[in-house]
Amino acid sequence: MKGTITGNLSMKMKRVGTRSEGPEYYIEPTDEYRERWEEILVWKQTNRWQEDPKLQGLLGKEVELLADIIETRTSITIEYFEVKEVNY
Repeated sequence: MKGTITGNLSMKMKRVGTRSEGPEYYIEPTDEYRERWEEILVWKQTNRWQEDPKLQGLLGKEVELLADIIETRTSITIEYFEVKEVNY
């Protein structure tokens, strides 16, 4: 389902010590998704070991993602198309 999600963008290094070591990006929702999820994985548009230049510059900021949101009762994943900083 296509939709938007708003929240604070963060990054964690994963697979440390392997050839695919690299950043994974997460959003901490500040919209209606916060009632169900503390943190949501954002699929990046690069290889596993590479930084996503669109997301990297927005770390620590509140962003809005236009994305395919794949949500079940036990998990949620976001594959984003567009990202922009939220300015109030």
